[in-house]
Amino acid sequence: MMYLSRGIPQEAVRSGETRVSLHGTVYVMGPRLAALWAHARKGPQAVPRGSEQEITRLAQSGLAVTTEASGSLAAYRLLSQCILCPESAPHGRLPLFERERRLWRWLSQAGLRLTACELIRLEELGLKPTQALLGETHRQELTEAIYSPETISDGVLETVMEHSAARNATVASLIQLLRAQNLFLA
Repeated sequence: MMYLSRGIPQEAVRSGETRVSLHGTVYVMGPRLAALWAHARKGPQAVPRGSEQEITRLAQSGLAVTTEASGSLAAYRLLSQCILCPESAPHGRLPLFERERRLWRWLSQAGLRLTACELIRLEELGLKPTQALLGETHRQELTEAIYSPETISDGVLETVMEHSAARNATVASLIQLLRAQNLFLA
């Protein structure tokens, strides 16, 4: 089983505790749970042996997502369950390549929250984040570029993008943005 942590770390009030904010709620964790949460904060990780119960607790609280899949499919499925939130300005802690810069621009300027599968679709189509597709005034144009009559039904695009040739590269770039702390997951 693989897992990925969600939320934003907060300043600890007392020594030995970790605080994580998610959707306006602050969760306080002890050292063991905090270490497991931190372990998968910057990318998907295998659930450590003997930690299944703690990961289930994290998942039940919303602080983690899990999947039985493995490899790049697991990374896609985990990211598909998260809200991708760009930081207000990229930290630039790691060098960003062209794809990462493009994805970050889509995430930060699209005028709506884009999912991992929608970003994969944009990459598959070779669409660039141009002014004609960015911002709140162009939401409809962007939505029409991503979805077709066949993929507009709930869950169809997620299933189709699971088999896209652009999936692995896009997922790797999203994980790179996560590691560079230019992106956080909710």
